[in-house]
Amino acid sequence: MENLITPIMFMLLIGGISGYFAGNLVKRVSGMAITLGVFAFIVIALAYTGNLDLNFDAITANISNVLGIIAPLGIVALASSVPFAASFIAGLFIGYRRY
Repeated sequence: MENLITPIMFMLLIGGISGYFAGNLVKRVSGMAITLGVFAFIVIALAYTGNLDLNFDAITANISNVLGIIAPLGIVALASSVPFAASFIAGLFIGYRRY
């Protein structure tokens, strides 16, 4: 039993700390969301009017390929490290609400 406590405590500690910093980062980056939204709107409007040539089919295909590769890995990682994920989420909320 003692051999299990140390790795679990390590995963809880690392998950909490990384969640805290991720929450802090999300809060700071969310302030830039309006700027990114306006930029995306301008790019899409230019592509719609024909002033900018974008291949949306290629963009969609690339995004779906990347998500098809990453999604199964993320589910396996989440299922194999529940203590880390739980402490990460707790740290994320604490980091987001802290500042």
